Amino acid sequence: MRILLAQNLIHLPSHGGANRSNRLLLERLAARGHTCEVVGPLTGALATVEPGQAVRALVERGAEVRSDDGGTVVYTHRGVTVHAVRSPSLLPRTVRAVAERLRPDRTLVPGDDPGHLMLGAALSATPDRVVYLVHTIQQLPFGPGAFHPSEAGTRLVRRAARLVAVSDAAAAYLREHAGLAAEVVRPQVYGAGPFPLLGRPGQGAVTMVNPCGYKGISVLLGLADARPDVPFLAVPTWGADAADRAELARRPNVTVIPPVDDIDEVLSRTRVLLMPSLWDETFGYTCVEAMLRGVPVLASAVGGLLEAKLGVPGSLPVRPVTAYRRDPGAARPEPVVPAQELGPWLAALDALLDDPEHYARQSAASRSAALAFVDGLDPDAFERCLAEPLPSAPEAPRGTPSEAPTAAPLDRTAALRLLAARRRNATATTTTATTAATATTTTTTTEERPPC
Repeated sequence: MRILLAQNLIHLPSHGGANRSNRLLLERLAARGHTCEVVGPLTGALATVEPGQAVRALVERGAEVRSDDGGTVVYTHRGVTVHAVRSPSLLPRTVRAVAERLRPDRTLVPGDDPGHLMLGAALSATPDRVVYLVHTIQQLPFGPGAFHPSEAGTRLVRRAARLVAVSDAAAAYLREHAGLAAEVVRPQVYGAGPFPLLGRPGQGAVTMVNPCGYKGISVLLGLADARPDVPFLAVPTWGADAADRAELARRPNVTVIPPVDDIDEVLSRTRVLLMPSLWDETFGYTCVEAMLRGVPVLASAVGGLLEAKLGVPGSLPVRPVTAYRRDPGAARPEPVVPAQELGPWLAALDALLDDPEHYARQSAASRSAALAFVDGLDPDAFERCLAEPLPSAPEAPRGTPSEAPTAAPLDRTAALRLLAARRRNATATTTTATTAATATTTTTTTEERPPC
């Protein structure tokens, strides 16, 4: 098959769950003999502005840069050809140009796509071959969790020939709020192992990745205040703003480190992983990664995180986010975060920190469940899903451009505003992140975090 991935996420580096999943899926397909190409942005929301830094980061990761015309960097990495554009305005036209040359059998479009730019371009170029990938519920244009509800965007999603969800929670959301059926394919993003046993009672920090309002930073801060004798580790990524970083810096028992390519670098310093998310999580790859290594996870009992816990105790109640403040000029809406009840979280954490036997039982149960889960995954399930004949896709509304309904140009304008806002905010965010990273004693390297 000839496969085109049209995504509004950077391909490399891939620290987010969605783009890492997409990258590994395409690498697997390329290794199986399929022709795979990607169109996406060169840099993400937290990119620095230094010229050439993003290209150097590609080369450092083993990519072979084939061309760079100032607008698009074309490179190959592990059998996949990537067209990485520097300006968001180039994304739709690059999708159409690559599709015209490649003539893909399947065009994959992840839902992490502000304004549905890539979906509209893909439907224009390959109207009957689009497979829509659902990684992030908040980026869908419908339902109570949607960042940006849009009837035009919903019509575009309905025109996809097939929908693929990465969890039962995502499939249930599609069914309940849009009446759409999706095939569930759980990506094998964990590798083949063996996985080191890293969970150790009495050693390491209580760690949270992406501490921010959406993900429950208030729980992390409350626990850090309640246990000043315990070291905490925070790994800010796309969600943490200047206020979040300032709160982390105020606490002497919280160490802040930048994201890394190898999750073992973080988990080797971790005794307990916190995932107190306050929004509808689609799944939780980091949860399974920690459990594979025997690191107990305390996670909120929301959405796909319940699936990711694999039946192991440690799912805890939260008051979820149900409302957002929407600023048209902001990269994403600001969550209205309810006050949280820390009692259950503190009790569960104290038990893991203060009772070595309880910790050992939780570590062993986590590792056993995660190993069984990963062993049961089929790495070629997605390939078979793509190979199945596609149903006839719904036709575009009469009298309108084929790539979108009448209202879609408004979505495109809004999307470009959102992407521009992300880049305007990038300099301030990067400056704050650099200050925080300088104050830590870590040997990891700073990398950008893609939007998701």
